[in-house]
Amino acid sequence: MNLRHLEIFYLVMLFGSLTEAASSLCISQPAASKLLKHAEQRLGFSLFKRVKGKLQPTKEAYILYDEIKPIYEKINELNKLTDNLARSTQGQITLGCLPSLGLSLIPKLTAKFLKKYPDVFVNIGTDHTQALEQKLLRREIDIAVTFQPHTQHGIIATPVLDIPLVYIDSQPIDAKQDIHLIDENRWIQPYSDSLMQVVKKYRTFNKSIVNVQTYYMASELVREGLGCSITDIYTAAHSLPNHMIHEIKPSLYTTIYILENANVSTTKATEDFIELIKREVAFMTPSIN
Repeated sequence: MNLRHLEIFYLVMLFGSLTEAASSLCISQPAASKLLKHAEQRLGFSLFKRVKGKLQPTKEAYILYDEIKPIYEKINELNKLTDNLARSTQGQITLGCLPSLGLSLIPKLTAKFLKKYPDVFVNIGTDHTQALEQKLLRREIDIAVTFQPHTQHGIIATPVLDIPLVYIDSQPIDAKQDIHLIDENRWIQPYSDSLMQVVKKYRTFNKSIVNVQTYYMASELVREGLGCSITDIYTAAHSLPNHMIHEIKPSLYTTIYILENANVSTTKATEDFIELIKREVAFMTPSIN
């Protein structure tokens, strides 16, 4: 018997009707009858007797059915699994992001994602952009969310949204802060990564009162009244009151990127997370004052 023979036999046993079996296979009743007869010829014994117009399984048919039934039950379970995978997200996502994005944006996005897909397990870690790219290449993470990356070979960088940089200071100011008038004697210098590359297009700070590794630490020092700095809108809004956050003149922007390994196909869970980031990130970005 071939697979088609097994299929018609199983369905006739299941439904007790050749007509219903034919309908399930989307073939005509005569075609189903011919297929079943061919199966019996290949086997060398009858599977059904025709009694008063109905098919009655033979003893051999019951023996064969007991052997075939577990196979089709497993196939049905597999079909249900594939249907569920097509309709919902299951699995695991390992995500890396900048420390500044890990303060509020990524937790908010993750919470929204997990409310919709509670069966997914999400791992989140923070690091600087170059380290995130290396982790992607080593396949330690599935995706990374960062600012303005210097994309390495093998990394796909997808821009998502331009977001503003802001001037932060505990001292009050009445208007936009001119970047050229920022006092170097009060300047707090953040780690020189992608955000500072944007700043350097307009101003280079030759000295500072303190250097810090994260924008969050720069914000906390501003809160303590130590000095001033420039950071992204997410860090500022999470760490400081509105009166310490100011626009910069000229306006400065950086871009949020999603990074992926070009040589690794993404799972459905990861694809859905990426789509949620693209769709929701603008709504979660604070405005300046």
